[in-house]
Amino acid sequence: MAGDSPGDRAAFAERIRLQIQARYPGSTVDVDPARYSLHVRGAGLDVVLPLAALHTACERQPSRTGSLITEFVSSVEASLVPRPAAAVSPARVLWCVRSLRYLAGLARSEELLTETIGGDIVAFIAESLPGQVMRGVPRTEWEATGMAVGAIRRAADENTAKRFARVRERVAAIERIPADGWRLAGDSLYQGSIVMVPALLRALVERASGDILIGLPDRAVALILPAFLPTAESFGRRVLQEWRESMNPCSREVLRSDGTTLRVVERGRRQSSLLPWLND
Repeated sequence: MAGDSPGDRAAFAERIRLQIQARYPGSTVDVDPARYSLHVRGAGLDVVLPLAALHTACERQPSRTGSLITEFVSSVEASLVPRPAAAVSPARVLWCVRSLRYLAGLARSEELLTETIGGDIVAFIAESLPGQVMRGVPRTEWEATGMAVGAIRRAADENTAKRFARVRERVAAIERIPADGWRLAGDSLYQGSIVMVPALLRALVERASGDILIGLPDRAVALILPAFLPTAESFGRRVLQEWRESMNPCSREVLRSDGTTLRVVERGRRQSSLLPWLND
């Protein structure tokens, strides 16, 4: 590396990775090119270290690259102290619905209990925390409380259903069906989780007197349209537009439900659901 300049981003990230790895030999340090960060994992440790700001500072002051890196490594020491796993509360777990791309960007995503909905839509067990905070719950955490897979699923099912109990009551009171269907936007983190509540889907289908189309363009928005309406033809374009304009995009897929099954509508074709529990 000429002088002590930071060099290109990939080489710089590898340089920092080697330093962190040497300092914390019991951990695993990987470069995340997409987010230009390091992912540090170990016993009681799961930390993401962004590198963009450090690289920019080194580019501006190449003569100080070495000292800036040293300062950075020292500054993250506190965040790299292993912490005991948090005690997950069964009363706070529920299903969170996002895209596969979102899931891939979560720390320890491979340890989450997931359910494929269809297309790029997936649900995973999460814990709802104060202050509108959501976190995926790794398998080791709920296993540490003595919960089996069946128990954590039941807790998530029940809590998700409770979260949308009032929505179900409102559906029963609907007097008319607007030409553009219904737009649900009352839950900034879990609105898409309505697809994990069979009773709510059945209520919507009953009120629509037939199949419904569902779009989840944003994590805080669910679009629902009776499939018999003339506007159903353009529903896919509407979902796509909202997905493109979303601040927190979820998916551009269109789902169809008859109240007992859930499937993806793709270019005029229907895919079988991977959620057999909807038949219960």
